Amino acid sequence: MTMSRCLPFGLIGWLALVGCTAVPIDSLPPPRPLGADLGSGPAGEPASAVTDAPTSRPVPAEPTGELTLRRALALALAGNPELAGFSWAVRMAEADRIQAALPPNPELEAEFENFAGTGEFRGTRALETTVALGQVIELGGKRRARMRLADRESRLAGWDYEAKRLAVLTDVTKQFIGVLALQGQLAFARRGLDLARQTRQAVARRVGAGKAVATEESKAAVAVASARIAVRRTERKLKAAGISLAATWGGRGAKFTRAIGQLGEPGPLPPLGPLIAKLAQNPDVARWSAEIARHRSAVEAERANGVPDVEVGVGYRHFRETEDNDRAMLVTVAIPLPIFDRNQSGVRKASFALLKARADQRAAEVRARADLEAAWQELAASHEEAVSLRDEVLPAARASYEAAGKLFAAGKTDYLDMLDAQQTLMDATAQHVDALAAYHQAVADVEGLIGQRLETTDNAETRTPSEEPSHAKQP
Repeated sequence: MTMSRCLPFGLIGWLALVGCTAVPIDSLPPPRPLGADLGSGPAGEPASAVTDAPTSRPVPAEPTGELTLRRALALALAGNPELAGFSWAVRMAEADRIQAALPPNPELEAEFENFAGTGEFRGTRALETTVALGQVIELGGKRRARMRLADRESRLAGWDYEAKRLAVLTDVTKQFIGVLALQGQLAFARRGLDLARQTRQAVARRVGAGKAVATEESKAAVAVASARIAVRRTERKLKAAGISLAATWGGRGAKFTRAIGQLGEPGPLPPLGPLIAKLAQNPDVARWSAEIARHRSAVEAERANGVPDVEVGVGYRHFRETEDNDRAMLVTVAIPLPIFDRNQSGVRKASFALLKARADQRAAEVRARADLEAAWQELAASHEEAVSLRDEVLPAARASYEAAGKLFAAGKTDYLDMLDAQQTLMDATAQHVDALAAYHQAVADVEGLIGQRLETTDNAETRTPSEEPSHAKQP
């Protein structure tokens, strides 16, 4: 006896229809302005559909030669291993959305009675056969509540992806700035080594002419050795920074030869007020609207679960013991009585979770504002330091070094005075580079918190690392 003889065709069609329900996929929120123009590669590809076939993520080509900040950011969005994991989490949540839309499976039941006994029940003479199909009918809006909850959870996965995307952009920017700063420090260290060698030669000539004692030449040799050590130390730091930068896009070792960019001088300091207003763009803040909606959906789902479902069945029965082997249809209905369990605890727990989410939302807003104010204070401090070094310390150190060099060449001062002036200038120059790097990294932190470039905010003007080759002033 086949199923088509047992079930009305309308019931079969209904089961096929509800089993093929499609769910639209739109989990990812609109990207924050920061980095939105960079696009996204396989690791950051928006999950627009869920397929059964596995997707292979090609590894982006390792950059060689010169590397710009924009190229580094694009590579990280395409190949960052952690970002790829968040992308798959979005797909997993979307798969849950599809599953939530499916109704319970029907249940096929076959029953055989009154056979293999004794007397008139011997063999199959009195066999009674029943074939039935049962289906749970969900009441209380369970399926709709379940779909809404899965949709909210999918959107939260999208917000988590967006937060990670901004974190990756911020990290890459800061690491790129660190590479630029070390390249500048290495240039200064090599220039310092050249100056130490030139000074040693000048001291050697003075000693040969009897205008200086031999101990000054020994001191000059020590200065050359110290400068050589500083060059090697900076070279190793630069290599390590390059490896760390390459790891942001999944690279194994730095294949690029040089980062191209310039640590621009600070512009006017952006005021804090307009930046605080931009905190609504922060994914860690913006996600809480979806989080609150998810908990509301969870409360609705728990309330729906308190409504008992009805199980209906339709079947076909064959009687062998009757003279004409009669047949008959049967219909069953099972209705649980919600006397004791109405899912009271589930509703209460979901309601408390909603209240907790509102408190967590407030905590997230306070934490984000505190992080922004701290980042702005760091920005203001590095801005003040960079401007002071540029306008006050460096001109004075450069003038002192030039004056000491002229006096030393004229034989009016000893080597130690000129060496002290040279070291002062080298230290001030290195400090200026560090201050510029700290300033631009603080800019990156602030931009990561507001999800937007500072130069595009109202009443905010700042200079970011350009992609022009760096031509830092040499001492």
